[in-house]
Amino acid sequence: MQLIVITSPDTVVQEAEKINALFEAGLEILHIRKPNFSKKEYIYLIKRIKEEYHPKIKIHEFFELTGKYNLLGVHLNARNPNYTGRKVVNISRSCHSIEELKIKTKYDYVFLSPIFDSISKEGYYAKYNNMILVNASKRRQINKKVIALGGIDRETLPIVKQYGFGGAAVLGSIWQEQPAAIRSYEGDSREQYRKNKYPKSSRFRPLNDDATDVVKNFLILKSLL
Repeated sequence: MQLIVITSPDTVVQEAEKINALFEAGLEILHIRKPNFSKKEYIYLIKRIKEEYHPKIKIHEFFELTGKYNLLGVHLNARNPNYTGRKVVNISRSCHSIEELKIKTKYDYVFLSPIFDSISKEGYYAKYNNMILVNASKRRQINKKVIALGGIDRETLPIVKQYGFGGAAVLGSIWQEQPAAIRSYEGDSREQYRKNKYPKSSRFRPLNDDATDVVKNFLILKSLL
């Protein structure tokens, strides 16, 4: 099984440093999902991630950046349903029903959600019961090309393995347990993202305790694969 990390949709303290630390800890694929970011903000975040990790990054917005920054690929969803770029890239897609999984052969992998009650989205509850998932697994609708998303944490990840998913995508269990890390540091404010005026000395800051917690969360989940 593979473990995919999705970024928080919000601005996070030392986000690039934490992402670099996750890659150093063994992360294979990162999805950058920032629906409210401008293109300039998106580029700024990508530039602060070490170039050696760019080929492990997929983006949910501004698909034209894949070629410029040598990114792994793109993720399609309701907001951005098509990729028309010339560069051959890894393409994944969001699915929100078992029936939708029939399209999985067209993509490198697909997300199926929500498997469990979401950690990061309040009111976003599990859509499938045990019988539905067991039957989908028996019919091979769920296979190695299907990635479980929604409510994945240290308690639910072992359950995901039993259904035959090819992996799990995590967001809340990585980022949300550090509430002080979201929108709370003057050097990483949304306003400074917009102005793109970070001091050069801040490009790779020493990791704080929040960053260490993010890596610990990832390593705990990785150990359960």
